[in-house]
Amino acid sequence: MYLVHVWLCRAVEGAPPRELAEEFRAAAAPDEGVEHAVAHHVSGREAVVGLFLRLDGLASAERAAAAVCARVLDRHAAWGFAAVSCEAVLIMPVPEP
Repeated sequence: MYLVHVWLCRAVEGAPPRELAEEFRAAAAPDEGVEHAVAHHVSGREAVVGLFLRLDGLASAERAAAAVCARVLDRHAAWGFAAVSCEAVLIMPVPEP
Protein backbone atom coordinates (compact mmCIF):
# COMPACT_ATOMS: atom_id res chain seq x y z
CA MET A 1 0.00 0.00 0.00
CA TYR A 2 1.31 3.41 -0.96
CA LEU A 3 0.20 6.89 0.09
CA VAL A 4 0.57 9.38 -2.74
CA HIS A 5 -0.10 13.07 -2.16
CA VAL A 6 -1.52 15.09 -5.04
CA TRP A 7 -0.89 18.79 -4.36
CA LEU A 8 -3.33 21.12 -6.09
CA CYS A 9 -3.35 24.90 -6.48
CA ARG A 10 -5.71 27.36 -8.09
CA ALA A 11 -5.86 31.11 -8.73
CA VAL A 12 -8.86 31.79 -6.48
CA GLU A 13 -9.03 31.42 -2.73
CA GLY A 14 -11.48 29.15 -0.99
CA ALA A 15 -11.99 25.68 0.35
CA PRO A 16 -11.88 22.83 -2.14
CA PRO A 17 -15.18 21.29 -3.20
CA ARG A 18 -16.56 18.86 -0.62
CA GLU A 19 -16.70 16.09 -3.21
CA LEU A 20 -13.02 16.39 -4.17
CA ALA A 21 -11.91 13.11 -2.53
CA GLU A 22 -14.94 11.25 -3.85
CA GLU A 23 -14.21 12.47 -7.37
CA PHE A 24 -10.70 11.03 -7.12
CA ARG A 25 -12.08 7.67 -5.99
CA ALA A 26 -14.73 7.69 -8.73
CA ALA A 27 -12.21 8.55 -11.46
CA ALA A 28 -9.96 5.59 -10.66
CA ALA A 29 -10.02 2.53 -12.87
CA PRO A 30 -10.13 -0.84 -11.03
CA ASP A 31 -6.55 -1.69 -12.06
CA GLU A 32 -5.22 1.59 -10.61
CA GLY A 33 -5.52 0.22 -7.08
CA VAL A 34 -7.11 3.23 -5.37
CA GLU A 35 -8.39 2.03 -2.00
CA HIS A 36 -9.13 5.34 -0.31
CA ALA A 37 -8.88 9.09 -0.91
CA VAL A 38 -8.97 12.04 1.46
CA ALA A 39 -8.81 15.76 0.67
CA HIS A 40 -7.49 18.57 2.87
CA HIS A 41 -7.63 22.35 2.47
CA VAL A 42 -4.01 23.41 3.01
CA SER A 43 -4.24 27.17 2.50
CA GLY A 44 -6.35 29.77 0.70
CA ARG A 45 -5.60 28.37 -2.77
CA GLU A 46 -4.04 24.98 -2.06
CA ALA A 47 -5.42 21.54 -1.38
CA VAL A 48 -3.88 18.10 -1.09
CA VAL A 49 -5.51 14.80 -1.92
CA GLY A 50 -4.08 11.71 -0.26
CA LEU A 51 -4.55 8.58 -2.34
CA PHE A 52 -3.98 5.17 -0.81
CA LEU A 53 -3.11 2.75 -3.60
CA ARG A 54 -2.64 -0.99 -3.47
CA LEU A 55 -0.15 -1.66 -6.26
CA ASP A 56 3.08 -3.61 -6.70
CA GLY A 57 5.49 -0.70 -6.68
CA LEU A 58 6.02 2.94 -5.84
CA ALA A 59 6.48 4.05 -9.45
CA SER A 60 3.23 2.31 -10.44
CA ALA A 61 1.38 4.01 -7.58
CA GLU A 62 2.66 7.46 -8.53
CA ARG A 63 1.77 6.91 -12.20
CA ALA A 64 -1.72 5.71 -11.29
CA ALA A 65 -2.28 8.69 -8.99
CA ALA A 66 -1.16 11.09 -11.72
CA ALA A 67 -3.54 9.46 -14.22
CA VAL A 68 -6.46 9.70 -11.80
CA CYS A 69 -5.60 13.33 -11.07
CA ALA A 70 -5.49 14.18 -14.78
CA ARG A 71 -8.97 12.71 -15.28
CA VAL A 72 -10.42 14.62 -12.31
CA LEU A 73 -8.90 17.94 -13.37
CA ASP A 74 -10.13 17.39 -16.93
CA ARG A 75 -13.68 16.53 -15.79
CA HIS A 76 -13.83 19.46 -13.37
CA ALA A 77 -11.92 22.21 -15.14
CA ALA A 78 -14.31 24.79 -13.65
CA TRP A 79 -12.78 24.13 -10.21
CA GLY A 80 -9.64 25.83 -11.52
CA PHE A 81 -7.10 23.48 -9.96
CA ALA A 82 -3.73 22.60 -11.44
CA ALA A 83 -1.58 19.76 -10.15
CA VAL A 84 1.60 20.99 -8.48
CA SER A 85 3.03 17.58 -7.63
CA CYS A 86 2.04 13.95 -7.35
CA GLU A 87 4.40 11.84 -5.29
CA ALA A 88 4.66 9.37 -2.47
CA VAL A 89 5.09 10.61 1.04
CA LEU A 90 8.49 9.65 2.41
CA ILE A 91 8.57 9.11 6.13
CA MET A 92 11.90 9.80 7.71
CA PRO A 93 12.74 8.36 11.11
CA VAL A 94 12.93 10.97 13.83
CA PRO A 95 16.04 10.60 16.01
CA GLU A 96 15.32 10.20 19.66
CA PRO A 97 16.85 12.79 22.02
